[in-house]
Amino acid sequence: MFMSNYFRGNGLSTRVSIRQKIMDYRSRYANKPLIIIDLMYYDQLGGYLHRSGDQTKMNDLCGISRQRVQQLENFVASLKGWGAELLFITNGPYLDVSGQILPDEDEAKVSSKDWRYELQCAIIDYLDRAHYSQVAADSNFIPIERVWTESVQKIARKYGKIMRAWDNTRHQEIAKYASVHDALAIISKNYALLLYSGLAFPKYKLWSLVDCASYKMETVEFDPLAIRRTLGLSTKQLRVLGAICDWYFNTSSFCTFLERIKVPNDRRTLFRDLATYVKKTAGNLQELDYLKIARDFFGEQKYLDKFDDFKTVCESYNINKITLSVDQNNDSISMQLKKQDSFNYDIYHGILFTCSITFVDYRFWQQHGVDFYEIATNLYQRISGVILQHKNDQSLVRYVKIKRSHTEPYTMAELKPQYPKNLHIPSLDYIFSLAGLTLMAIPDFNIRVLEFVTGMTLNRCALEFFCKTDQRSHLQDSVTLCFMVKLNMMDRFEADIMLMVIHKCRRERVQNVELPENLHLRAFHLYFTYVKMRTFVKHSFYCAGLDDSFMDENYLDGAIYQRMFQRWTIEGETEEFSREINRIEHYRLY
Repeated sequence: MFMSNYFRGNGLSTRVSIRQKIMDYRSRYANKPLIIIDLMYYDQLGGYLHRSGDQTKMNDLCGISRQRVQQLENFVASLKGWGAELLFITNGPYLDVSGQILPDEDEAKVSSKDWRYELQCAIIDYLDRAHYSQVAADSNFIPIERVWTESVQKIARKYGKIMRAWDNTRHQEIAKYASVHDALAIISKNYALLLYSGLAFPKYKLWSLVDCASYKMETVEFDPLAIRRTLGLSTKQLRVLGAICDWYFNTSSFCTFLERIKVPNDRRTLFRDLATYVKKTAGNLQELDYLKIARDFFGEQKYLDKFDDFKTVCESYNINKITLSVDQNNDSISMQLKKQDSFNYDIYHGILFTCSITFVDYRFWQQHGVDFYEIATNLYQRISGVILQHKNDQSLVRYVKIKRSHTEPYTMAELKPQYPKNLHIPSLDYIFSLAGLTLMAIPDFNIRVLEFVTGMTLNRCALEFFCKTDQRSHLQDSVTLCFMVKLNMMDRFEADIMLMVIHKCRRERVQNVELPENLHLRAFHLYFTYVKMRTFVKHSFYCAGLDDSFMDENYLDGAIYQRMFQRWTIEGETEEFSREINRIEHYRLY
């Protein structure tokens, strides 16, 4: 935000009509304008998190809103309809610029995961004491942004292409692709994209994601060339500024650096002061200039050890030195894993991954005899066992950043792969050979892999229904509910309610949904834990060779689910309820 404050306060932003910008481009050039969308933040379109009214926040406390998903789709549908070509770029595995899997602990970002967990628990505690309308009114935002991932990815596939930043950071990939392919604009909320250098005259503009008014199709535009000229920095100096303001921002070294150069940590003036410092100190950026800045940044005791890494980070903001992920060579298995999400790729290559959670309260599940940490790590260990089986190295370990309990912060845990003992694992090439094929039944070896990973025994005849009736996309929901029942997270009646609502939301047209009078806390916990368990099942499906045709976005509208849960837990298994559930009997695997 501190960069945005400077740009807006110095006349470096302009309110523009998105439609007019696209039409102007099409009138000048024969090809379609390319617009790159930062998929990691796309669900925050229009400043969704921090500009929501109380009704929206109440809806968020229920869960996903299908109406909100429709709004997200309408926005990109308009861009596509006006003739734009859309590319969505999202995260791959996290690698730092020097190729190390784990960044130096001194330069690790201040953890947002622990802060988010504490915030979410505070909201849950407040829900236990006050009506959820009061909780919404007193909250700046409800942190549910990551629950939209599957929906926004489905929208992206429908209207454009998705590219993962496998070999770069996401923002390196975005900046490079925009420059190489002469993009009209980048839609993101990351203003560091304006500080990449290497092009004499960058053509692309940054359209502020949080300022996109989807109903008017307007936004705030930032021009990297105008910003560069206003700052008066050389291309090398700009890279130093980018490294300080983006890569190292919020690290422990950044805070002590501000103290050394006597710059107040005031977001209204911070960017201006840092730009002034770089302009005054960097010079022509010879070796001595880098050493001086490194000494200011890391201090006398550390700067010589940190110097090479610091210089490498600065150079990572040079567009000319970035090679697009699509141009990198990979082995055949890596290429197959890249067709999935990044999880199994991370396992295969030994890349640290993080178990992110949204409103999964360890206290609640501990009270009900469920150890969420144990569930997650058991699943990860079995997936690791399948993915790493043919590396023939019993000493292999993998690492995950995860919460062990409510009282412990996020820490790195070692995962020892759990290799299947009584199950022959064919080659990964063979497991993944099912992808893209339309079969009347799932091969037995794929089911057996899925059973090993989830620890469940699945009914083969019941599974055939999903293939024979072309209902593959429903399987993820059905297996997730089965998984939660097996783990004693919900009983069969509660699973029936959720299954019934999922099918209701799937078949009915998106419309305004009346909010429930009250929020049922058990339904709240079941909903958000279900969202995470769907992700676990997705990882398990990919590991077992089941492709995207067996999965779908989460259709479970939170407000509808709350109302239906409250109704049926009061009325019980009535004749009407039995009739409704009998209609979808084939989808019940539990």
